[in-house]
Amino acid sequence: MMAEDTICRSRILVVDAEDWVREFLASVIKLCGYEEFTLANSVTEALEAIEQCPFDLIITDLKQPQHQRLMEVVHAQQPGTRVIIMMQQRAQVQHVVYYEQVDIVFKPLGLDETVRKIRHALRQRQLRQAEDEFRRLKQEALRMFLS
Repeated sequence: MMAEDTICRSRILVVDAEDWVREFLASVIKLCGYEEFTLANSVTEALEAIEQCPFDLIITDLKQPQHQRLMEVVHAQQPGTRVIIMMQQRAQVQHVVYYEQVDIVFKPLGLDETVRKIRHALRQRQLRQAEDEFRRLKQEALRMFLS
């Protein structure tokens, strides 16, 4: 129960120029029980939001202008952030395979797949945070034991 409470407080950023996509994803995010999300219609708007606070998950479209810049900023400033990239064609996968912590969803967006990808991405983020905390505590215990 506690893990689900933590997941529901996850911060999500949706970046897409199309109103219907942002509205659909906002509905899906609410349906999943996540309350903290931000909608941006451009990379510039998204970068402003990223400067204000960190996000656990960013959902964006591959054809978004300045998409590469968004990915570089996220990777540099928030390396633990998960990303879901939406794309039209499977042939476009080659453009994102080198990114870490990225999931892909194909348009047209389906409800079940989108829900599954969002939940999976946030669970993976939470798992990585728990592993990092465990590693930190283990190192701290070892230092205490050796001193």
